[in-house]
Amino acid sequence: MKRSTLALILSCAMFSAASYASTPVQLSSFNNLPDDSEVNGFHGSFLYSDTGTVNGFDLPVLGYSEMDRLNGLQIGVAAGSHIRNGMNGVALTLFNWHGGDDNGLNFGLANQVGNLTGLNLGLYSAAEQVNGVNLGLATQSGDMSGINIGVLGNYTSNNLTGINVAPFNWTQRDSTGINLSVLNHTGNATGLNVGVLGNWSEGNIEGLNLGLVNVSGNVTGLNLAPVFNKSEDTLGGNISAINMSHNVQGFNLGAVNITNDVEGANIGAVNVAHNVNGFNFGAVNASSGNSKADIGVFNYAESTSFQFGLVNATQNLEGLQIGVINIATNATVPVLPLVNYHRTF
Repeated sequence: MKRSTLALILSCAMFSAASYASTPVQLSSFNNLPDDSEVNGFHGSFLYSDTGTVNGFDLPVLGYSEMDRLNGLQIGVAAGSHIRNGMNGVALTLFNWHGGDDNGLNFGLANQVGNLTGLNLGLYSAAEQVNGVNLGLATQSGDMSGINIGVLGNYTSNNLTGINVAPFNWTQRDSTGINLSVLNHTGNATGLNVGVLGNWSEGNIEGLNLGLVNVSGNVTGLNLAPVFNKSEDTLGGNISAINMSHNVQGFNLGAVNITNDVEGANIGAVNVAHNVNGFNFGAVNASSGNSKADIGVFNYAESTSFQFGLVNATQNLEGLQIGVINIATNATVPVLPLVNYHRTF
């Protein structure tokens, strides 16, 4: 009984040792020599290899190398690599296909990795999550914390915290930081969008939109575009040739300003609004509701407290009109030159 028990223990020990055996050197070409699951030193392969963990230096030559994990340096000579559970170190091959977590640097014509903390450099660089830098002709990431630099474009399927630089940036969800591009697309944006042609934000902006054309949801900050701004509610300012907003708390500055309600100022050649709790300043000012004050060449408001211009017109005057022609249909004298005044007590 004692001999059989001892034999069982020895067998288990030998099996355990064999299961976790390691070698300082392993050479592979479809088979591994020696056939160990861990390499602590050097692993070289030709055409194809599949091994466990390499701690040290991996040198695949002509072909395709697979392994469980890399801790060290991998240099492929006309070879690509698949690392199933990530790596700590540097991988330099034709292509890098990694699962798990990568901590370090990937250099290849194409990089497709799991969670990256470090740098991807390739014609195409992709990662599920990035804490670091994606650099390529085109880049793709899930969540991005760091810098995306794409010669053609950057695509982020979730959230960006950092910087996107490319001719075209597409962030599916939220952006916190800087988008610098010819065209930018984001969900919600907190920070700075700079698009040579334009910025398209499906959500809200907190910060600055700078482009020829800006289209967004709500804006807290500034929309600045030589051609066109379109937003939902704006808390701050719209500056463009044409500004279109739902409600504005702040100001519109442009050749043409079209809004629903304004608390602040409309400044432009043509200002069109519903209610203005502030003032309209322009050549033509038209308010379908109430305007506190209109200053321009031609002014019209359904109701107003003050108008100054060449021609002033309102249906409900509760204050003063100064102009060549003053029309107030509720006044004692509806049409007067120079000055018209009406007040309901």
